[in-house]
Amino acid sequence: MIGDIENLRIHFYGVQGSGSVFPQKEERDYIRLNSDLELLNKAFSKLQEKTNANNTLNCSVEEILGGPVNAESLTLFRESLEPQEQPVFGGWTTCFRLETSDGYDIVIDCGSGFRLCAQDLEKKWGDKEQRTLYILGTHAHFDHTEGFDQSNVCFDPRNHIHFLANRSYLTSLDRHLGIFSHQANRKDEGRPTPLNYEMMPASFESTEIRDIAKDGAEDNPMVSQYHDVGEPIKIGKTTIQPFSVFHPDPCLAYRIEHNGKVFVFCTDHELRRGDDPDFHLQVASLDAEQRLVEQAMNADVLYRDGQFLRDEYDAKKPLGGAQGVARKDWGHSCIEDVVDMAIKANVKHTYIGHHDPSRRWSELVEIDQDLEQQSKTEGRHFELAKAETIIDL
Repeated sequence: MIGDIENLRIHFYGVQGSGSVFPQKEERDYIRLNSDLELLNKAFSKLQEKTNANNTLNCSVEEILGGPVNAESLTLFRESLEPQEQPVFGGWTTCFRLETSDGYDIVIDCGSGFRLCAQDLEKKWGDKEQRTLYILGTHAHFDHTEGFDQSNVCFDPRNHIHFLANRSYLTSLDRHLGIFSHQANRKDEGRPTPLNYEMMPASFESTEIRDIAKDGAEDNPMVSQYHDVGEPIKIGKTTIQPFSVFHPDPCLAYRIEHNGKVFVFCTDHELRRGDDPDFHLQVASLDAEQRLVEQAMNADVLYRDGQFLRDEYDAKKPLGGAQGVARKDWGHSCIEDVVDMAIKANVKHTYIGHHDPSRRWSELVEIDQDLEQQSKTEGRHFELAKAETIIDL
């Protein structure tokens, strides 16, 4: 049972990058084998305690189990072994939920993990008549929007869903669903879903985050209101500062502060590794990296995209293929660079996500173990993000 929220509670629903995955049979077998080996090792260690000088057992099975051989005694015996749970990274794409101490629900992105998130929200709200959900969008790519139209929250008239995002994110939802403009595109234009706003009784509101000082505001039927990217967003006691990062599609990251606790969410950002420091993309990437360092300075928790290892990014090592493929300008960072940046910004806890769909479970485990060792060396926390993680700040 989870207790009261002191400041912020952060739920990880989806940390997978680029597309949803499900572990292949080989990986499931590997996980099961690891679990079985650990369980057997602990079981035989316990049996060893019951052996005599001749290394033979000197007691009955009932004595070892603490009762007759049945489901209850076997379950208790297994629990006494306390096998370590194997890490589960999850296969849903990006979705996080924040609960605040003053009662607000804030979601970041609507990847496929949003379906599970929406189920939890409906359970939490119960019979509540007035429900408001704030959704912060990062960018329009499908792995950050794919879970929205199939989620429970769209189909309850008591729900008011307020999106705050850039133009491309809002457009990606409105183009086919018409939830803001009430003008969904025609069936013969090709649609990824049979649904539209007429089938969704929830109410929807949109705030476009943009550089108003530079680009101004404009009359757009899709947009309810505008918010300047340089100004903080206030939701109750929570202050949210959006800022742009480097990605092929315009992408926002968010610094979220509540009662002095800081969570920085940065997905789909690339620290570009180019040869020409004056090339415009290289300059834009380094500028965005510096913004991220400034926003993450002394943060309690950072979630950041680290889809590749540096050798994979540079095509020196294959990832899910027979040969290496350069990942420059794909819009994703290297795990080593995330660690370096977190140290530079003095971040306390860093969770590295947007896992590549080609990466095997065993590779994730190995990387996670390396990060655990680095945590001990650096005196701060690094790990690969795992779905179903819950953090209280």
